[in-house]
Amino acid sequence: MINKKNLLPPVTSFKTCYRLLADTAKDRLARLEANTIPGNFLLLIAFHFGPIDFLIRMVVTIYLNLLGYFINDYIDVEVDLASKDKDQTKALFIKHNQKTALALIIVMSAVLIVFTFLYSASVCFAVVMLLLIVTVYTKFYKNNAFLDVIFIGLWGLALSWIAIPDFSWHGIKLIVLLFIFGCCFEMVQTVKDYEEDKKFGLTTTPIRIGLDNTFFILRGLYILAAVYSLLILKELAGILMIFPIFFSRSQKPAIYWTKLKIVCGVIWLIIMVRVYLAQ
Repeated sequence: MINKKNLLPPVTSFKTCYRLLADTAKDRLARLEANTIPGNFLLLIAFHFGPIDFLIRMVVTIYLNLLGYFINDYIDVEVDLASKDKDQTKALFIKHNQKTALALIIVMSAVLIVFTFLYSASVCFAVVMLLLIVTVYTKFYKNNAFLDVIFIGLWGLALSWIAIPDFSWHGIKLIVLLFIFGCCFEMVQTVKDYEEDKKFGLTTTPIRIGLDNTFFILRGLYILAAVYSLLILKELAGILMIFPIFFSRSQKPAIYWTKLKIVCGVIWLIIMVRVYLAQ
């Protein structure tokens, strides 16, 4: 008897690669991640980049976001398969195509490094920094208290580096604020995942120090962001970071997370408008 499955055309390598990347993109968009894309868009406008540089750096931003998340998914495939809240179909497809996925990561990384090396040493530096951060973070430090938060902050800083003038001190000072924002977002994310991470025996920041201490540190980060904005960046908009201090812990973590993103987004928008007008 003929197995009908054998009559189906084999999935080509191109289709496999497309699905691997498309699954990662859809999953991250559904979770409202890749926040550096709008952040970099505003940075590029604020610093008056020309049309060609604007296009190149936005393409690199999107490409590197996708590559970074794909590397994360590739390394975390076993963890994702064990989690009920993760996309099982995506994780299984990566599991069944691990060699193709690894080859895709290597090729995409090499192409991006070569291209950015020829385009801008500063952008190439950001690319190499991000690839190292995402690999080291996912492989070794994702489940280590405090380091899980710091590495995500560095992840955001590396991506934002793409959108500042080459090795600009002013630009670096601005994206340090995004580093602090990134640490805040990740700390809330670990609170969202607290029960599931605890069930799997992980050692994220809230599990190690408890929820009360986590929120205490989180409020400290809000104050740090406000002080940094006011004293270092000389931006009064930073005072808005006081509002998250009074967010209720009783609300759903997802709602808390969304409110925090809105506050940080408003602050960043105001700062970018002021940078644009000052250029």
